[in-house]
Amino acid sequence: MTEHQITCANKSGEHSHIVSVGTSDGTNLTVKAVRRAIKAGNRFYTVSPSTGAEADVRRWRCLLCQKGTIRSNPDQVTDNNVDNLDPC
Repeated sequence: MTEHQITCANKSGEHSHIVSVGTSDGTNLTVKAVRRAIKAGNRFYTVSPSTGAEADVRRWRCLLCQKGTIRSNPDQVTDNNVDNLDPC
C-alpha cells in the first residue's frame, strides 16, 4: 500500500465535483486515477494545517448526479476536507 497526501484539489461541473488533485510529491492525478488507486488498496489523505489532523479520502458517488468522485471522511476539523483545499 502506498500513501499519498493530497495538498490541492480542482473542481468542475454543476455540483463542483473534484476532478483532479495534487499530492505532496508534486504529482497531479485525475479523480479517476485516485479512485482506481484507492480501490487497489492505496491510501490518500489530507492534513489540517491548523491541527495536523489527517482525514482519509475515499471513493464517493454524488447522490444527485451519480458521478464518481472522492471526498474526505468527515471529522470535526474543516481545513482538512478535500473540498476545502486550495486549487492546484
